[in-house]
Amino acid sequence: MKKLLLLLLPFLSVTLFGQQKVYRPERFEQDVMNVKRIRDVYKPYSVVQLKDGKEESKDFEIETKKVIYDFNQFARSKNVKFEEFAFRPYRFIPVQILAQPDGSIDYFIYGFQYGLYGGGMRMANDSLNAEEQKIFVGIADEFCKNYKLPVNEYNKKYSINFNISLGKEPRKLSKKGISTIELAQNCDQPDTVKNLILNKLNLEKFPEVVFRFKNLEKLDLSANYIQQIPQEIWSLKKLKFLSLSGNRIDYSNFKFKRNKHLKDLNLQFTEMAKMPKSLKKNRKLEILFVGNNPIKFATNDFKRMSNLKALNLYNVRTSTLPKSIGRLKNLEELDLYHNELQFLPKEICQLPKLKTLAVANNQLWNLPEEISKMSNLQTLYAHHNRLNTLPSLPNLKLLDIGYNLFKVFPEQVYQLKDLEEFDITHNEIMEIPEGLIALNKLQKVFIRGNEFYKTDKPDEKLTKLTDSLEKRQVMVR
Repeated sequence: MKKLLLLLLPFLSVTLFGQQKVYRPERFEQDVMNVKRIRDVYKPYSVVQLKDGKEESKDFEIETKKVIYDFNQFARSKNVKFEEFAFRPYRFIPVQILAQPDGSIDYFIYGFQYGLYGGGMRMANDSLNAEEQKIFVGIADEFCKNYKLPVNEYNKKYSINFNISLGKEPRKLSKKGISTIELAQNCDQPDTVKNLILNKLNLEKFPEVVFRFKNLEKLDLSANYIQQIPQEIWSLKKLKFLSLSGNRIDYSNFKFKRNKHLKDLNLQFTEMAKMPKSLKKNRKLEILFVGNNPIKFATNDFKRMSNLKALNLYNVRTSTLPKSIGRLKNLEELDLYHNELQFLPKEICQLPKLKTLAVANNQLWNLPEEISKMSNLQTLYAHHNRLNTLPSLPNLKLLDIGYNLFKVFPEQVYQLKDLEEFDITHNEIMEIPEGLIALNKLQKVFIRGNEFYKTDKPDEKLTKLTDSLEKRQVMVR
């Protein structure tokens, strides 16, 4: 550590001049701005203006992960690896960054203080010794001067919060496979190994030891710093599961080869900007996770992926879906959580085997009429949208339409004779949904947060409904 500090002295000297940007919370509050003013001036990213004038925070998962990754990569470029801060067990340090609308960083606040981080108390795992603190502050200061966060499209100053890991995160050895590089190198029976679990090892290069295991079926390299994936990976002819999630993959050099073995692929948080055309060569692929990437879809992205059974497009920030999504004739699960969809293409309703459709946390004003023809659809998550009406629905078992704009209870729900779980919380419904009593298969009902709950005295009809359902062992909330 002393040798590292000497190497960094010229770099650290920069912090002695110019505007200070890096603070412990107590010094920041004392010298710059108090807690109340922070919240008044810097809004949580990003602020969405709703029609009624209220504001709500928007999910910032992709950008936060990117900032954490970039901060660690910047430190590595200065020969600093936070996992080598190993004087004590694994710990983390909380960070709050305050930024201008254009993404330029005003302040970098690190560490706990009561009230500044949601009431969190100062904790032992927040402590840095003197050498560590000098290094961390120097890295943070230079990072602030050279890095820009995403532009805030709402033209407001904003803040983001996250944790930076220090020391090596404890990992349990996998009972179902090899989980360290050392064990992989020392294995004397590589042909018997089917699972390699090499996630969270801070790997910067693809581990060549992987190719010792010719019969490998599962390879998990998630949450590392790998960018280049060798084409030799396709020589593993029995590989069924591959996770590269959390690595910043260079897709310009990583090409998918035609194969008949890969069935489960996870490419989340890999900075994927578009669907690789070569991905279609994985004709046997059944499970594909590409969520948490800022993807711009092309018209035919899903044209030749007819074997897919599960597709994860969580938080890809798309406002439209390609029509080729209707080609996924074997799809059973579709996850579209946390996007910017204002409508669903009718092609989704042409998926004959779809059982679960998750479209929550979008901007949907309605659902397509064609959804009634989806005879195999059993589960529909559509909460946190702008729905105020429903079309005829297939015979669902689970329906969640909480946090929408319903003012009148949708009569279509009363037709769902197989409904087991129903959520319509936090809408604006006045009348009490007495017809729920007739749904004999109900097990859970969530109806709070509507206008009929906001009376001083318990309504007799509501009491009767609740009592009747609870006598049948239905959970009512």
